[in-house]
Amino acid sequence: MKLRVPLFIKMMLPIVALIVLAIGLTGYRVYQASTRRWQAEMDTRLERVATLVAGTANPDTLKLVRKPTDIDGPAYAEVAAQLEQAVTAGNLGWVGIYYREDDYFYYWVDQDFTGVGYPFFYATPEHFAAYDQQQLQRVQYTDEFGSYYGFVAPIIINGENGPQTLGLVEAVVDLESRTLLQREALNQVWPILIGGSVVAALLSLLITVVLVSRPLRQLRRGTLALAGGQFGHTINLRSRVKDELHEVADTFNQMSSQLERLYREQAERERIQREIEIARTVQQALFPAQIPQVDGLEIAAFCRPHRETSGDFYDLLALDQGQLGVVVGDVSGKSIPAAMVMVAAQSTIRAEAHAHASPAQVLNQSNVLLHRNMPHGMFVAASYACLDARSGEMVWANAGQIYPVLLHRLRPADPQAYPRYLEATGAAFPLGLNAAINYDDQPLKLLPGDTVLFYTDGVIEAMNPANELYGFERLEALVRSLAADLSPQALLEAILVDVAAFVGPAEQHDDITLVAVKLRG
Repeated sequence: MKLRVPLFIKMMLPIVALIVLAIGLTGYRVYQASTRRWQAEMDTRLERVATLVAGTANPDTLKLVRKPTDIDGPAYAEVAAQLEQAVTAGNLGWVGIYYREDDYFYYWVDQDFTGVGYPFFYATPEHFAAYDQQQLQRVQYTDEFGSYYGFVAPIIINGENGPQTLGLVEAVVDLESRTLLQREALNQVWPILIGGSVVAALLSLLITVVLVSRPLRQLRRGTLALAGGQFGHTINLRSRVKDELHEVADTFNQMSSQLERLYREQAERERIQREIEIARTVQQALFPAQIPQVDGLEIAAFCRPHRETSGDFYDLLALDQGQLGVVVGDVSGKSIPAAMVMVAAQSTIRAEAHAHASPAQVLNQSNVLLHRNMPHGMFVAASYACLDARSGEMVWANAGQIYPVLLHRLRPADPQAYPRYLEATGAAFPLGLNAAINYDDQPLKLLPGDTVLFYTDGVIEAMNPANELYGFERLEALVRSLAADLSPQALLEAILVDVAAFVGPAEQHDDITLVAVKLRG
């Protein structure tokens, strides 16, 4: 007995198949064409900018920039202006110049004024190939701020032994640009997909008039089972000839399986959220429950995380002989990994602070211990100070943290000389990078009424809706405008109010930590 299939079904099936095929091919071609066009245009721009800057950079001007202090010099400004023009003209994300010493690259000049001599930790084999082979290379790498893609071109000069590589020019864009393009391409495809879906739905509706009631009842029972929470429930339509209802049933089964998967993923997300809450609770327990009372000192502290957990930390330690230990740190990275490293760093420094009188020795030992288990690519910037209220002596050591600010009670005649940044000598690399690093003690004599302000980069790098940084200049101007006899708590409140007014409705993008200690007069 031959199966009887109505003629209109035989006609509709090829039509539906052609519609689905046309939708898929059209969407795929639009998406591929947009992506290829963007990639080709971006490659051309990046390659031209990197080659042009490498060819037009003035070697004599670059050679004038060698020390960190040269960032404020005219040579750095000249090259940075050229790079800024290149970024603007090419509509790129970043253009900078590195120099190489031994097996490491260091920042030389860039339009963001990153600094001279700051290590570039993410050099790829392509960076070294471009430098050694004196050829343009495509690069792609990821750091703690995102993923980047672009080209590097060597700056070649004529030396005594022939052409030599002076440095590398890097021109890159954020890979998020590719994501935005894909979204744009999808936005172009959506009308086609929606139109095709509408046509397919109408055709399906036309076909369903010939279906029997039993498959419909099975579909209804399956839907009710799914609505009742039976995720993963499947429908099996038994028939010799498959029609659209079988496809619906297959789709239903796929949806049911996906809902089951999504339900499990939601449960996993809730578990992770609970773990984040646990990590946050552990972090909060490590922060001082209350400010220690030390004769002769006024103390205030504040920490506001960017997310549920914090990479910033501080500690206030009541030491022997009436001394106060102050720890301020910032862990690279975000979320749970940074929180876990923060817990380890704070606990380690706290233990070493009670074991050693020298801040440099505290950081030395902490660096050795943290380096053993530090996750790849992560580090801890920290400073530790020990204050003696009776003698007014403060000894501190720095491991890659922003220098503290000293606010004298008696201000100098020159307003620009106030406030004073406490600069450190010797090694100042963050903790966890190299176990062989040794830090130096920095002694300081405080006068009655002097205040020392410790803070992390979340204050300086706070951004407003126009992506402008709060910066050191605004902090200095604010401090100059405040009364000399301001209490540490009032000082922190004034800074936080000023930062909040500057940021406005923009979202906080980093942790903010402040600690102020004043020697009573």
